[in-house]
Amino acid sequence: MDLPPELSEIDYHLLVAEFDMLWSRRPEPALRERMDQMMRLISAFEESRRMASSA
Repeated sequence: MDLPPELSEIDYHLLVAEFDMLWSRRPEPALRERMDQMMRLISAFEESRRMASSA
């Protein structure tokens, strides 16, 4: 999955909320794949914030 050029702060919080909701569901293969994609986006957003704050 390609990461979008930039995830907005609002998109990030919506993604985290959706991930939290999915965390409590039964782990079906398609759901796990979606959650893996979400984790990559969340991690990329958080890393970009860390890099920006250390600059």
